Order: sequence, then structure tokens, then C-alpha cells
Amino acid sequence: MKIQFLGTAAAEGVPAFFCNCPVCREAFEKGGRQARSRSGALIDGVLKLDFGPDTYHHILAHHLDTENWKSVLITHSHEDHFVPSEILYRREGFAQVAEDSEPLTVYGNQAVVDQVEAHRTSGTPTNRVAAKRLALFTPEQIQGYTVTPMLAQHMPNEECFFYLIEKDGKRILYAHDTGFFPEENFRYLAGKRLDLVSLDCTNCNLEFDKGHMGAPAGRRVRARLMETGAADEHTIFVLNHFSHNGGASYDQMVHLAPDFVISYDGMTVEV
Repeated sequence: MKIQFLGTAAAEGVPAFFCNCPVCREAFEKGGRQARSRSGALIDGVLKLDFGPDTYHHILAHHLDTENWKSVLITHSHEDHFVPSEILYRREGFAQVAEDSEPLTVYGNQAVVDQVEAHRTSGTPTNRVAAKRLALFTPEQIQGYTVTPMLAQHMPNEECFFYLIEKDGKRILYAHDTGFFPEENFRYLAGKRLDLVSLDCTNCNLEFDKGHMGAPAGRRVRARLMETGAADEHTIFVLNHFSHNGGASYDQMVHLAPDFVISYDGMTVEV
């Protein structure tokens, strides 16, 4: 499997709107890996992870062929990860698609499904987009992948997911947005060796594990995964989803967390 990290920032992006902090000034002046767009990723060019406000930018920047997108996995309903109105640009009058084209199916929790349905049925209803609710720790077959929603510790009023994605004996764990993993996840993953784990690092190198994480909490997650046999010395651990408020640029994170791969927009890893 190949994962492409399209956007690697938290909600404000880096540089952030209206911000003049040192991290944002450096990102604005230098660009490159210092600048980050809002969160999103793509598996093998076909399985989309989250659909945030920078998705159109990602399509142009990385020459993505959206005709290959049949499924979108949404982690939760925060608008930096999920903009249903833009997914619905697939409807008649906006996009030209083949008459026999199957719907683009959005998978997620009940809040995500409800929002897709509200947009899908408003105005002129469309069948070009569909929605399906997933259940925690229940594997779903999607486009040849086995996808299992895991429990994210993120929003008190919404059941948030992160995802275990499996194909051809390979496993990727894409874990955003979440604080330190609820214990149910460690129990479920025990003995399932992971090839790549992408961890929330919104708070950069700061000690933080509620709702989001920093690198210190990421190290504790990694240690627990190794204790349970879900990871070993060959597992690739990536830090992702950075906020400028964490106070560290890409270059600084490479120095502060040399034991992790520090993601950047456009980075591709194959397992």
C-alpha cells in the first residue's frame, strides 16, 4: 500500500490565517516543507482519507485523478476534515461524469452521514453521492480494503474515528484527530502487526494527550503498541497534523523528534 500525505496541518494551516508567530512567519517566507495545508491523505490513489477545505488545492498541487475516487473515509465532522458541500459538487449541474458511474460513497459516523444526506437531498436530490455509517471495531470491505474504525478521543459530543486499513497483508493505522488512544484500541490491535502508524502531533513537541497529542504522547502510544505486539522495530511511525501553536516548524520537529518520520505535504510512503 502507498499513502500520500496531502495535507499535514491542523485547522488553521501553517502559516495560519491572521497569525504572525515565528512558525507562521518562517512558513510564509520559506514555503516548502515549512508550509502545511489542512489535513487529508490518499491510499493508492483511490481511497480518500478526510475531505477538508484544502482538498481542491491538493487535487491541483498533486495532479490527483478524482475519477479514481469511489470512497471517502471521514474521521469526524470538524470542518477542517469534512466539507460536505464540496463533496456534493459531484452532483448534476456541477460535474460531468459517466451515466453509469457508481456513487462516491462517504463513510463515517452518524454525524457525517446526516450531513451528507442533508446536502444530498437539498435542492435537486442526487444519487451521485451516497453515505454509509460505520461501526466501531467492525471491519468493512471497501474497494478491496478492509477498513476498521477505531475509537478516537477527540470530541465529547461525537463518536470520532480513526482508521485501520488493511490490504494484501499490509496494515496502515491513520490516527487523527485523537488524544492518547482509549484502551479499547490497544486491545483490538494487539497482535495485529502494523506496517505504518500515522499519529496526531497537533501540539508538536509539547506534552499533551487530551483531544490531540504531541510527540511525547506519541512515544507512549508507540510503546504501548509495541508492548501488545501491534508494532515492532520495522513499523514506520509518522507524526502528522501539526499546529503552529505547537511552536515548532518542520525543521525543528525533525530535530526534536528524530525517532519519528515527520510528515510534510505531498510526502509518500509505501509499505
